[in-house]
Amino acid sequence: MSRLSKFSPLVLILLCFLTTPAVASNEIGKVVLIQGKPLVERQNQHLFIKRNDPLFTEDVLITPVGSKILIKLEDKTTISLAENTQFELSKYQFDKKAQTSDVSFKMLKGAFRTLTGSIGKQKQPKFEIHTPVATIGVRGTEFWGGMIFSDALDVTMLEGKGVYIKNKHGQVEITRPGDGTMVSKGMKPSEVSMWSEEKLKKAAAATELKQQRQNESEDYLNY
Repeated sequence: MSRLSKFSPLVLILLCFLTTPAVASNEIGKVVLIQGKPLVERQNQHLFIKRNDPLFTEDVLITPVGSKILIKLEDKTTISLAENTQFELSKYQFDKKAQTSDVSFKMLKGAFRTLTGSIGKQKQPKFEIHTPVATIGVRGTEFWGGMIFSDALDVTMLEGKGVYIKNKHGQVEITRPGDGTMVSKGMKPSEVSMWSEEKLKKAAAATELKQQRQNESEDYLNY
């Protein structure tokens, strides 16, 4: 007789709960579309993720070569990640009733595209994405950021109220769609200037999933 057979069924069930790692973070959104085989790093484990899987604070999303992901947060903010990206959902606080927010994410490498939801409509939203060279903050907008054209960080606003980019060396703000800036390590953000049509198309293509365009009108985007 094995040692486990000596325990009652109830005790065995309790043991299973005790040995199963619990998710300590809060659920903040879900996966709505994937391409390839994206992963999530959660509690020191790397797990494959699929459509409709829940996401939690402190999750690190990883998109290997050939993989992309589109996620939707509680306030209906959407974020799409290019391949070869690592993106940490560090902090997400959203109070719909009080109209307050405190969001702090990290792009460790790669590229992303974000369209803010209810948070972007707040009077004083707090939504920042930290990168190795600068912090990107929004005032309610759709914007793109990435480190895929060079070692520098590129940021552009696609539409909306504005995006600020800052580090200890300086700060700039983008207020016109199609304008962008570049930030190299140890340097202040460059002067804001209009991106070429070719660069805008390359940025959009990097973060667009194959099925995203045809599915954008479907109900799967409803959280």
